[in-house]
Amino acid sequence: MNKLEKQFLKAIAEAFEAYNEFGARSNKKLIPIHGWIAKTVKNKLDVDFKVNSLGNGGEKKLDGKYYHKRLDITVTKDDKILATISFKFVTSNYDQNSNNYFEQLLGETANIRRVNVGFAHMLVLRAHTPYFDKNKGNLRGKETKTEVLNEHHLSKYIKLFLDQDFPHKPEVLGIIIIDFDSIDNCHFADLNELEISGRTKKILTSELSLEKFIDRFAALCQLKS
Repeated sequence: MNKLEKQFLKAIAEAFEAYNEFGARSNKKLIPIHGWIAKTVKNKLDVDFKVNSLGNGGEKKLDGKYYHKRLDITVTKDDKILATISFKFVTSNYDQNSNNYFEQLLGETANIRRVNVGFAHMLVLRAHTPYFDKNKGNLRGKETKTEVLNEHHLSKYIKLFLDQDFPHKPEVLGIIIIDFDSIDNCHFADLNELEISGRTKKILTSELSLEKFIDRFAALCQLKS
């Protein structure tokens, strides 16, 4: 495991700890990982670029093609928004919500790309994801089962990555699959233990990896400048 991966896991662990403490609806769970991504991207760019995120200058707002959008992580130069990263960390009930997540991503991508702002999406999934019953407000319900990530859960994202370059397709896509042990230590999942195809494993490790995502997003920022 390299330094980048170790730092990422540390930030995810801090985000997960905040999620457990403050609940799914609190944006406090996003500050550690958004801040880490912003710092990592900043280190890849010249001093003329600025990077904003929660806990690091605050989120930027964009007048998108169809609606106003608050951006997760934003790169600017001379006060112009060049590119943004949308971040999603699925902590529970993935199977129930996966189609909604995907449809929202397509709309968000088109809304941002149509105003000539670069768009990247980082998706963090758990290999074993708890399913909770509904409860009141921000309270977590009872865990009723564990969902194991499989080919079906990933196939739409793989198709999107392989699609032609249309406004609904992120210019940079990253998918990182993690897991937690019994005492909530975070680690990268062993893809060989999941029911996913060899083709999908290869794409995840060679094209949608953390390192590729950071490098490609930095290149996108340079291109947009």
